[in-house]
Amino acid sequence: MQTIQPTREIGSKPRRCPRVRILTPFSCSLSSIGTGWWFRKSVHDVGLVHDLSTAGLCLSTDAPIEPGDQVSLTLRLTKSTPPAEVAVAIVRWRYQQFHGLAFTRVSESVSRQLAEYMNATGEEE
Repeated sequence: MQTIQPTREIGSKPRRCPRVRILTPFSCSLSSIGTGWWFRKSVHDVGLVHDLSTAGLCLSTDAPIEPGDQVSLTLRLTKSTPPAEVAVAIVRWRYQQFHGLAFTRVSESVSRQLAEYMNATGEEE
């Protein structure tokens, strides 16, 4: 895994949470929650995780999600550990099929699981 170094531009803030780039993206499943629109179908789809931190991730998916949507995620970090369940993540940005998600509700055990995965796969910033 490769650590993504923060850009140090004038006026830019360093990242709040370190992240690691996933050189071989792994799959995750996502389900929409709390869309607030009765006519929208809920999303049950898959994606590929490209980078990860304890506060969010970047994934690619063909799922019809947009900034502001809330989803739950199931991340299969390794074959030897149970899947990490993120209860609520909000879509913060979208560029083509790539989406940036911020975790808003994560258990302590999943936070530890994410940190352990990051420590095992690459150096943090």
